[in-house]
Amino acid sequence: LRYNVQNYLGEGEIEDSYKISKIAAHVPDLVVYSTLTNDIPYAENFHGVLLFADVSGFTNLTEKFSLSSKKGYGADELTRTLNSYIGEIVSHILDAGGDILNYAGDAILALWTVERVQLSEVISLVVKCSLNIQDQCGVRETEVGCQLKVKIGISAGKLSKVIVGDEISQYFVVIGRAVDEVRLAEGLAVASTIILSPNAWELCERDNIAIDPIENERAVKVRYIKREPSFSVEKYQDSIGMSVEHEKVTRGTVTRVARYLPVIFLLIDDDQPLEYLSEMRPATIVFVNMQFKGGESDQEQCMTIHQAAIGIGQQIVKHHGRVNKVFMFDKGCTFLCLFGLPGDKREDESAHALQAAYGVHDLCPMLSNRTVSVGVTTGPVFCGVVGHPVRHEYTVIGRKVNLAARLMMHYPGVVSCDSETCYYSKLPAFYFNELPKKAMKGVKNPGVLYQFMANKQQITVGKAPMSVEREEGYPLLGREKEIEVYSSMLKGFLEARAAGHKNYNNVLIYEGPIGYGKSRLLAEVVYRTAKEGVRVISFELAKTDIKQSNYALQTLLAIVMSVQNCKSYAERERVLLSKILDPKMRQNLCLLNDILLVKFPVSKDVSLMDSQTKNKKMRNYFLELFCKFAEDEPCVYVLDQAHFVDRSSLTFLLEACEKASVLVCMALLPHTSQSGPFSELSRIIKDPRTLYLNLPGLEPPVIAQLACQILGVVRIPSEVELFLVERSHGVPYYCEELLKSLYLGNLIVIEEVEGEDEAKDVDILFPEPTLVVHCSKPSQVGQEEDARAGALGRKMDLLASMLKSRKITALDHFVDRALVCFVGEAAKFHEVPIPLTLKGMALAHLDHLQPADQMVVKCAAIIGQTITTQMLINILPESENPDKLNLSLTSLFKSGTFECGSKPKQFTQQLTKESECWDALNCYCVQDSQEDVREGQ
Repeated sequence: LRYNVQNYLGEGEIEDSYKISKIAAHVPDLVVYSTLTNDIPYAENFHGVLLFADVSGFTNLTEKFSLSSKKGYGADELTRTLNSYIGEIVSHILDAGGDILNYAGDAILALWTVERVQLSEVISLVVKCSLNIQDQCGVRETEVGCQLKVKIGISAGKLSKVIVGDEISQYFVVIGRAVDEVRLAEGLAVASTIILSPNAWELCERDNIAIDPIENERAVKVRYIKREPSFSVEKYQDSIGMSVEHEKVTRGTVTRVARYLPVIFLLIDDDQPLEYLSEMRPATIVFVNMQFKGGESDQEQCMTIHQAAIGIGQQIVKHHGRVNKVFMFDKGCTFLCLFGLPGDKREDESAHALQAAYGVHDLCPMLSNRTVSVGVTTGPVFCGVVGHPVRHEYTVIGRKVNLAARLMMHYPGVVSCDSETCYYSKLPAFYFNELPKKAMKGVKNPGVLYQFMANKQQITVGKAPMSVEREEGYPLLGREKEIEVYSSMLKGFLEARAAGHKNYNNVLIYEGPIGYGKSRLLAEVVYRTAKEGVRVISFELAKTDIKQSNYALQTLLAIVMSVQNCKSYAERERVLLSKILDPKMRQNLCLLNDILLVKFPVSKDVSLMDSQTKNKKMRNYFLELFCKFAEDEPCVYVLDQAHFVDRSSLTFLLEACEKASVLVCMALLPHTSQSGPFSELSRIIKDPRTLYLNLPGLEPPVIAQLACQILGVVRIPSEVELFLVERSHGVPYYCEELLKSLYLGNLIVIEEVEGEDEAKDVDILFPEPTLVVHCSKPSQVGQEEDARAGALGRKMDLLASMLKSRKITALDHFVDRALVCFVGEAAKFHEVPIPLTLKGMALAHLDHLQPADQMVVKCAAIIGQTITTQMLINILPESENPDKLNLSLTSLFKSGTFECGSKPKQFTQQLTKESECWDALNCYCVQDSQEDVREGQ
């Protein structure tokens, strides 16, 4: 079918046949030459010989490309290097009549399906094929200095093809003793060797294969073959598919086959070249292993895998991931799942992956009562189509892929993850437990590893601390206007409270994209409010909290009542009794039982209420308590990540802001503000007493100061300053990630200088009072830097420990030590690639756009940062008409992807109301000169 599909075509079927041919290249002959109409699941028995080729060196090769900023080290070059080597190995297998079952990262599993009486002849054929591979591809030097090697395991015997899944996605798995044996044989092999499994050695033509025994093993090592195999490859290839009735190529046929490769089919259906999929991409990898007890029949294994595949697929897709492969491994079934593929990229994919992993971990034992182990990692991987022109697959390769597989095997029965996944998930610390270190084959410096437990292992009330705290001597930079607005609102709040009226602005919202410093700004608000002697109640929400009804309300009440640190319900009850003294309010303390996890006796009135009445009574009681405490003392409520407030809590917050004398300060993401999931949030934003500030980027002079804070230095070179201003676009997080990339790539160095003369340039960056870096004892490097250092294989020394100090204090005494940043040797800033963290954010934004909008963005990016509409019209495909372009431009303006190129450089967003600015497309072009209208990216 793969070679001759058009021989069976009728008129008008060319397009579908083209897609069938492309799809067929992604699945093995075992699937291509089988019926697509059987009921799922089903198992089909046969005999065969398996070859498992494991390539070493791919991970190092991938790392070499991902860390290099040189030209010619991109994903296209990496793809060519990978496929030239793998393609040659696959050519030998295809020439010998083999069928590529799957590519598992840097490994290849091939099959020869034959009658039982032919096994001995075919084993000789496969041995000859393996010897040819080792002779031609055993050791390969690459242009970038990485050596590629291959080791091979061979097994034979009875096998079963299992087809599982549902109407959306289907998976094929080959099961049987021979599958376990081929992996064990490969495990005994070293580079450039071939191992025959015990069963293959029993079944083969022993007089034709020279071997060396392996101590304490029944498997043997192949030395050479004495005579050419007698098995006819030509006749074997001609016989493949002869018993299959060729179906007429229809759209239904295309759809049925496409269920085996949902990731690729979207591109094939859109006629996009598959080369576009090859890239170095930040992603999250999830390996799931379900162990069998042993002794199950093929039919029992088939049903178990089928149920697991459906359940796992639903969990993964629900959290915007994809099941990439299903295969048998180590007496169990393994699922490789990917988060962050093209079209699926999300900024919170690590949190999604952990939630999906935990859901799978809970689900599978219920389905099959078997041990389930899950490994989760986050980092740069190669994603792309790997293999041979006639047989290839979409796969992922990289150090993080290997680590996820090792975590799955070395930490059975739990959901384990690396430190990057923990960090980027932004989930509460009590969701994680540190795991003991274990030696893992092929893994060096994995960093701190964690068990993810969700929040089921620990009952907490009010535990949602702010992730960022303001430190003494560490001033907030470039946000004077925003702090001035808050200070004015705080003053107005206190004056209105003293005068006994509510004629003041009671809600302040800081809105800005990820990385704009919202958490730092709120930390400054908390710090300044506390210095004024006003009570502050602050907490930060996480993505998982939005799904828990009343979670934010529970946290708010717990902190208001000061029970957040209580360790038992009895202790919480004692504190509540000391806080609530009004006899009338004490009568209904039982209404706090569910939300604050206490056990006050249920009053008679409450016991007689139906559910609806009780819920209404509870809400009124909570509001009464809240208003009472707000009346007793002034209090400011600070909510970070407020877009994760659940709906019930938002309803309460809306009522509280209307009835109580409070001041609320919160931070939101912009997309939530425009199209948030709950109308209650929009009502708060649109309220006449609400003010919001849309955070702009930092001005260039502030970027230099921020860089000094981040690095812990008194001066940075002008080249670094210019680089940061151009690349960061005024975004603090971008600046931080760029500096990490420069530092860990040895493009900048930090050295100590002595004497006052060396620190005179500080005045340029920090006007009076003069500021210098306070070099205290070296602090621990943060988890992220630790993990990054592990990825680079570098030892973090004293300077690295200072990278995260970020403390600047006013100079009030003589300082005889200072650190200065210098440009590293042979540094070429124009060749520095975008850090993968920032690339991931950009990809997430791009993946959320409609296909037509994505095309406009990609074409605009080719032109440059500032473009005209006429340029776009000239470069876009002919199918993109002006009306369609205008719709895309409107959408891209609203999403913040494009902005007017005539916008003044020093433009500052004014304080405005939601209804006046969110839906407006701001243009600053001269209206009578349409030729000059420009939309800058």
